[in-house]
Amino acid sequence: MLTLRVKVPRKLKPLLYPKRYKGAYGGRGGAKSHFFAEQIIVKCASQPTRVVCIREVQNSIKDSVRQLILDKIGSLGLSGEFDPVESEIRGPNGSLIIFKGMQSYNSDNIKSLEGYDIAWVEEAQTFSQNSLDLLRPTIRRDNSELWFSWNPRYKTDPVDKFFRGKNPPPDAVSVEINWRDNPWFPLVLRKEMEHDFIADPDKAEHIWNGAYGSSQGAILAKWVNIAERDGRITNEVIYDPEGLPIEISSDLGFRDTASWWFWQRLRGGFHLLKYEGDSGLDADDWIPRLQDSIDEMGAKLGKIWLPHDAKVKTFQSKHSSMEKFLTAFGNGRVGVVPQSKKQDQISAARKVVQKCRFHKDLCEDGLDGLRAWEFDWNDDTNVFSRDPLHNWASHPADAFAYGCQILDEQEYEPPKERGRILSVGETNEVTLNDMWATVPKHNSRI
Repeated sequence: MLTLRVKVPRKLKPLLYPKRYKGAYGGRGGAKSHFFAEQIIVKCASQPTRVVCIREVQNSIKDSVRQLILDKIGSLGLSGEFDPVESEIRGPNGSLIIFKGMQSYNSDNIKSLEGYDIAWVEEAQTFSQNSLDLLRPTIRRDNSELWFSWNPRYKTDPVDKFFRGKNPPPDAVSVEINWRDNPWFPLVLRKEMEHDFIADPDKAEHIWNGAYGSSQGAILAKWVNIAERDGRITNEVIYDPEGLPIEISSDLGFRDTASWWFWQRLRGGFHLLKYEGDSGLDADDWIPRLQDSIDEMGAKLGKIWLPHDAKVKTFQSKHSSMEKFLTAFGNGRVGVVPQSKKQDQISAARKVVQKCRFHKDLCEDGLDGLRAWEFDWNDDTNVFSRDPLHNWASHPADAFAYGCQILDEQEYEPPKERGRILSVGETNEVTLNDMWATVPKHNSRI
């Protein structure tokens, strides 16, 4: 049996020990792919091992990690031990490495992988939930392992939820590794990285530091990431009982996902106090749930803003959502956002998000949606559409955009204190930048 010794970054040492699931995530230059490729060669050269290297989509063998593995075979001096053919690499002791796209598998033909020891999913941030559900029970040999390497994109991507969510599998290990952790990080990449941070810091944080990033067609991710770096996503964002009442913006769908953002207006900006979203509920379910959230905050309700289609009645109900909310909260507490063009909503959202502070924990799911909101891609023209992709992120994003549109059109009216209006002089005319620093200290009071 051939024994090989290879050097690996110290950060990746936990991945050298047996585990059912192994994950390596982070930015470019962290040596994730190089590590897994080397480990495949080491195992195939040491004992009979069957490996499948997988991507979600693989249109040709050029899309695979085949060339990387061949380069590793050469650098380890094992070219004479392996026989590469077009779609596979045959190794000593009957070892075999194949390359597949998950789009070619279904519940019937994926059974061909049952006898494999290792499945390595590269670019796993694009791996679908269906692919993950198909692959996991298929790789079933004793001591078999599933490896995943990826650059984080959204917290809601299946691989991220699987490894970094609230309930990762007990027999799993994942490691974050970036260029700083790679002792062999090349000078040519360092120069590229330094230039990227100068040219586009937000994009560079994703590419090089493994921060949750955004696709080229992202609509709001850039501004949400800036808010996080500026410290405007924090658990210090709280309701000010002496400030203006809260307002709630929403996106509704019958037996579909509904989304709700809780706003409190400040001079020059907004506090986003909470986000709620769920599916399978209608107005009768949401009304008491929203009231409970308002009560938990000890808040005063200013107005609930419903989308324009809330006036529509359905066959399932004699009353529209608008009518039900009016009955529950009363006239003057419920309004409808005027119908408008999607581009106007996007423009309002991009403008207002720069003036917002978010409660980190209570708005987490909504912020995930804002980061994931993106334009639809047109395969025929190879360009992004002017319209957003309609998926799960549309609901929190639309609810936020409606709120941006309606609240930005209103003028700020200071709250009354002891029966009088606070004067400009009493606020010292704080600027927006000053406000973010002083509001938490004074319990968000302006």
